[in-house]
Amino acid sequence: MKQLFFICCLLFVTSFFAQSETGSTPTIAIKIKKGESVKVHDVIVKFTDVREDSRCPKYTNCIWAGRAIVQLEVTDEKGGKQDISVILGETTGNESKDRTIYRRDGYLIEAIDLNPYPEEGKESTPYTLLVSERK
Repeated sequence: MKQLFFICCLLFVTSFFAQSETGSTPTIAIKIKKGESVKVHDVIVKFTDVREDSRCPKYTNCIWAGRAIVQLEVTDEKGGKQDISVILGETTGNESKDRTIYRRDGYLIEAIDLNPYPEEGKESTPYTLLVSERK
C-alpha cells in the first residue's frame, strides 16, 4: 500500500512540475572582424568601422551605459550595396534601437554585440562584431 501511495505521489509531482512550454532555439553568433566580410547565405556583410564607442568600461561607475555605433556595408544577392549604421546600447532622441542589418522575406540578420567590451586600464584588442541570422 505504501508503494502504491508513493508511486501515485511521484506521478503527480512529475506531471505537475513538467515543462509546459517548449524551449527556445539558441542563438548562434557569427563573428566579423573589423575590415572583414562574411557571406551569410546570399548576403555579404562587411564590418567597415566603429564610429563611436562610448560604452562604460567594466568595473567603473558611469552616468550612462554608453553605446557603440558600427558602420556596415551590406551587399544583397543582386549586388546592391547599402551602407548602414547600427547602434548597440543607449539611444537618444529619435534614434532607432533596431539592430537589423538585413531583412527580406522573413529572413533576418541582426547585430548582437561588439567585442571587446572596454575595460579600464587595459589596451583594446581589434573589434569583432557578433551577428545572428533568423528565419
